[in-house]
Amino acid sequence: MKNKLKRTIMEKTNWIEKIKEAVRIAMNKGLNIRGGSIDFPYSIAIEDQICIHIFKNGISISTSNGYIYIDHSLTDREELEIKALTLSIKEYREDMAISEFEEFISDKKEEITDINNLDDDD
Repeated sequence: MKNKLKRTIMEKTNWIEKIKEAVRIAMNKGLNIRGGSIDFPYSIAIEDQICIHIFKNGISISTSNGYIYIDHSLTDREELEIKALTLSIKEYREDMAISEFEEFISDKKEEITDINNLDDDD
């Protein structure tokens, strides 16, 4: 009976929405996120602590302390949502790269043009 209840709870869970929420939270925290695929499986990794693989007929979630495989047949709409999510991850990584690069340059520029540093050289 317990297994049947567990399966019913898992079937009612909207796993795609939960995955999207996890990615949104990770982005808001500025965490390292990798994700993408042209076709199945789609893979998403958050800080190398949570790995999610989305297959046509299932989802696997690995954490540092656990693993679960969920039987889940993706609908066409869910597949589009996952593709959109992987595109969002790609854009997030590009934005992070530009931001970190520009921050690095501005820190270096301040160091060079800072008048106090020029006085210290004398």
